[in-house]
This record gives sequence, C-alpha cells and structure tokens, in this order.
Amino acid sequence: MSAAAARPDGEASATSAANANANAIRAGVRRGLIEHWISLRTPSETAFMVIGIAVIGVVLWVNRDSEIAPGASLNSFILPSIITIQLLFITCYGLATVIVTEREDGTLIRARSLPNGLRAYSTGLLTRTMCELVEMMVLTLVIAAIILGSSFDVGPAGVAVILGMLVLGTVALTTFGFVLGTVFKNPRSVGGWGFLVVGALAYVSGLVQPLVSMPAWVQVIGQGSPLFWIGQAFRWAFLPPEAGAMEPGGDWQLGIAFAVVAAWAIVGLVLAPRLLHRVARRETGSAIEARRQAALQRA
Repeated sequence: MSAAAARPDGEASATSAANANANAIRAGVRRGLIEHWISLRTPSETAFMVIGIAVIGVVLWVNRDSEIAPGASLNSFILPSIITIQLLFITCYGLATVIVTEREDGTLIRARSLPNGLRAYSTGLLTRTMCELVEMMVLTLVIAAIILGSSFDVGPAGVAVILGMLVLGTVALTTFGFVLGTVFKNPRSVGGWGFLVVGALAYVSGLVQPLVSMPAWVQVIGQGSPLFWIGQAFRWAFLPPEAGAMEPGGDWQLGIAFAVVAAWAIVGLVLAPRLLHRVARRETGSAIEARRQAALQRA
C-alpha cells in the first residue's frame, strides 16, 4: 500500500521537475532571442558585423582568380578557413566574453538565485550564440556564392557534411568558450590573452596556412584540435577530391574528422554545465564588488 501510494508522489515529482526544466529552457530561448534582437539594434555590433562581411568579400574578390593547385582555387581553401574561424570566434571567444562580462556585472549570480536559473541562463547564451552563428554563416555563404559564381559548387553530400559539422563543431567549441569564460576573471583578460589563445589555436590548426607546411610538432598539436578536423570537413566539401593530397596523411579523413569532433562535443556536453555551476557557486556579492572597484581603479 505504501509503495502504491509513493509511486504517484514520485511520478508527480518527476513531472514537476520536467515541467520546471521545460519552462527554464523556454525562458532561456526567449531571453536569447531578445538579446540577439537587441544586439542587431546596437549600432556598434551591427557595424562590426557589416565590416566583417565586407572584409570577407574583399578577400574573396581579390583572390577570385588564384589557385593553390591545378583545378583548386585559393578561395576554396580560404572559404572553409573563414567559416571555421567564424565558428571559433562566435561559439568560443564571443561566448567567453559574454560569460566573463556577466560574471563581473552580477548577472550570473542573479541567475543562480532563481529556480533553474542556470539552465535558463545557459540556454539563453546558446540561443543567442546560435542566432549569431546562423546569421554570419548565411551572409558569408551568400557573399561567397555571388563572388565565386560557378566555382561555388557544393553538392548535396557537401551540404550535408557542412551542416553536420556545423552542429558538432558548435557543441565542441562551446567547451572552449565555457573554459575561457571560467578561467579569465574580467573581460579585459579575455580581450587580451583570450584573443591570443584563440588566434594561436586557429593558426596551429591549419586555418591560416596548410598544416603540412608547418613543423612536425605543430602538426601533432593541430591534429589534436577539433578546429583542424572541422576545417578539413569544410575543405572536403569545397575542394576537389585530389586536393586531399595537401592534407596530413595525403588524403581526406572525413570519418576521423567526425569522430574527433564528436568526441570533443561529448566532452563539451559533460564539462560545460559543470564548469558553469562551479563558477556560479563561487560567485559572491563581495567578489563582484571587488572586481568592480578594481575596474574603476584601472579606468
């Protein structure tokens, strides 16, 4: 009798928890969409996006007739690198900057004080990040298609690979964003050392120049990074099959690319929430006030 009576209570508790989680996720999605809409109406952020797209257009236009190998245009190497670097900076550097800023202004500690507040907060961050990512990717690919014309040839398999890697890469690289957001204590540190870390990671991952042209020890580091494999999957979609000879190992390794990035994505799904909860637990009003005073003194 007691077990029968306890079962409905347990089911009610589980249902209540599920509803609370669903409400937190919905609230987070709404918050992320609102924040993204506000950013679109902020002149400085809109100008930054427009300038970035303009620079990409200029780079692609200047190199429209260049080749890195017979039948392989230079833009077919540049465009995958651009997409990968955008993915890195939006999901990693941008996310880290938001987390550190909102740690400093007390947003994170306020989110912690609400029921399921951290779940809503993290969902809002990811929603805003995904909106920015989709926006930049669409604009970049439209500009590339206009400039490259008939040489912009990505078949159905290439589209599937790009979309699949974008999803996996987004999850994987948010790990770096949460790590940077929890390691650095103020936005100025992220803007300095964080930018250097992200830039160095992009360089050793073969996004600036082919990885095979770098020293062997750099190639080892680069192939341990998800960025290299994300970039290789994108290059596979844009470059002809014979261009695989320019990759480490002398061929495309698409299966390994998805496996490595999927492994990083799993690590991210496990690690990121724990990092956020750990940092949120350590935040106190006195710590926030101390950082504010330090910032005022630097100013």
